[in-house]
Amino acid sequence: MLREYALVTPHGSLNIAEGPTNGPLLMLLHGFTNRWQTYLPILPLLVERWHVIAFDHRGHGRSMRVNAGYTAAGFYADAQAVLLHAAVDGPAALLGHSMGGSLALHLAQNYPSQVRAVVTGDTSLDLAMHIDVMNSRRQTKLFGLRRKLAGRPVEELIRRGLPAAQAEEMSNLDPAVMDYHAEARVQGFFADISELDFDLIGCPLLLTQADPANGGLLQDGELTPILSAHPGFKFLRFDCGHDLEIDRGSQAPFLRAAITFLEGLSPV
Repeated sequence: MLREYALVTPHGSLNIAEGPTNGPLLMLLHGFTNRWQTYLPILPLLVERWHVIAFDHRGHGRSMRVNAGYTAAGFYADAQAVLLHAAVDGPAALLGHSMGGSLALHLAQNYPSQVRAVVTGDTSLDLAMHIDVMNSRRQTKLFGLRRKLAGRPVEELIRRGLPAAQAEEMSNLDPAVMDYHAEARVQGFFADISELDFDLIGCPLLLTQADPANGGLLQDGELTPILSAHPGFKFLRFDCGHDLEIDRGSQAPFLRAAITFLEGLSPV
């Protein structure tokens, strides 16, 4: 369905997955601690109509490991490298879940000619609020547990009760990816990243939110000022958790809405 290859960047090698050129370019960005295979359930539908490109962030999947630590700036550098590699023949639509959505928004802000539209999946929009949430005791404990499991053999993780796909994802994750989050030092993770300036995002944008009461990341207080200042942005909320049920593929309301939005774009 997608061929994998290595993209050599100034920072190291990234694992790229790319489909046939069946339509406009669509770049998929996975969330923190995931990998490009997050989108496997929806790929059969997407590759029929789009030129799909996805990748593993550093420390995730089959991409490079780094010794200097993992920061938001580093993940942005990866996304930037993939966009500039992929969008040489025309702009890309970007679909990003969680951290992937934040990276997509930064790309849209900084590369307006290479980004034609963005869909975010339960992506936090206010950096200060996001840091407070991530430094909470609940999140710190969660990432501490994940860090202990990351990098362990798949067979061991399956014995511990993880489904096979999740076990493989966790086994291919560098534990150091979660250092800042497991130690309540998330402000350091974002030390070299500035707040988004939504006034600089001129492309069509669909923001989505999971239910905060069910583990959703995007808080209501982040949305109100942005939607008030930018009535042209589209917004949808889904009554599910932060994962947005992506594993359901085309049956997931979030993915159905994303596809409808993207298919409504003007031709390239």
